[in-house]
Amino acid sequence: MNNTSKITELESTKRTVKYFEGLLRSTPNGIVVTDASLNIVLVNERFSSFFRQSWRDVIETNLFVWLQQLDDGAVELWTKLMESVYREGYCCDVNLMMTSTEGVKCLSVNASLVAQESTEDHGVIISNWRDITKQIEMEEQIAASERLAVLGKLSASIAHEIRNPLAAIDISALNLKRKLKDADEKTKSQIDRIIKQVKEAVDTIQSLQDLVKLEAPDKRRCDISDIIENGIGVSELPQSVHLIKSMTKNKLFVDVDEKQISIVLRNILTNAIHAMDNQGTIWINAYKEGDDNVKISIKDSGYGITAENINKIFQSFYGTKVKGFGYGLTICRMIMEKHGGSIDAKSEEGEGATFILSFPFADTER
Repeated sequence: MNNTSKITELESTKRTVKYFEGLLRSTPNGIVVTDASLNIVLVNERFSSFFRQSWRDVIETNLFVWLQQLDDGAVELWTKLMESVYREGYCCDVNLMMTSTEGVKCLSVNASLVAQESTEDHGVIISNWRDITKQIEMEEQIAASERLAVLGKLSASIAHEIRNPLAAIDISALNLKRKLKDADEKTKSQIDRIIKQVKEAVDTIQSLQDLVKLEAPDKRRCDISDIIENGIGVSELPQSVHLIKSMTKNKLFVDVDEKQISIVLRNILTNAIHAMDNQGTIWINAYKEGDDNVKISIKDSGYGITAENINKIFQSFYGTKVKGFGYGLTICRMIMEKHGGSIDAKSEEGEGATFILSFPFADTER
């Protein structure tokens, strides 16, 4: 080969490398090339960003270092992915999950076999990692909207058909309780159980009606302390629940639809009561954060919410309780978003749960 041919071949190789480097930089997906031992021989910045690292800190490490930072089962899924790649030469999408303080991220991975010296040896694999978190969230929102639309059409007739017989059962149980005031403890306990179950059924019906009536909020300026007091009033807390309030009257004002915010407070307080098995302590605190936000913090002394469930509780038809449809907190989120606010939850299992409502602050003078 003469010098001219060598120079031409070298220039062609350099161009190919530049094209490949440009592809790695421009793709929105993570690209990883691993050798037979799963050592990373090539990686782009996008993959490294999933783990909040620079590509320089990821290159020449072993892929298992990063797989172990994903949720349980990632290593096993990758092993199955490799088996498919070595058998078929490629593998279609496999979903891996990553849970962090920022939330849950879903990564879809496909891979292809680049080189393999023999069928007995492992080869070089190039894998493509896509962040599909937003896609899944969008699909869940669409599915939730469809489910809520169907439920909305049914709820009015369901509420009408069930409320009347429940009212009759409730009145009859209360009459029995008055007439059998000298009955044995077992009988009294059974009557109280009937009354309690009727109340929970009525709460479910009320949530259905809240869903139907959810319209654009009719806002007016309100004192946050008045909103909390009204929300507590409609929640009918049992005497076995101790309430501790910390708020100042005529200090914190927000522009809200008070009826809709009462729905939010009632749902959260009802969930707290259930989480504490109808006895315990609830702390309600209203405060201003910065110059622009008013917040309500509601904490209970219940069992708490697991890390696995904390990111799912606002999804429609998801609930940690056996009973109920699991849409109460979805309604809460919808209402808060319509008010330009937000609702968040934090919890440690066994330490209770805290829900935080955030509203834009409204000046007292207008």
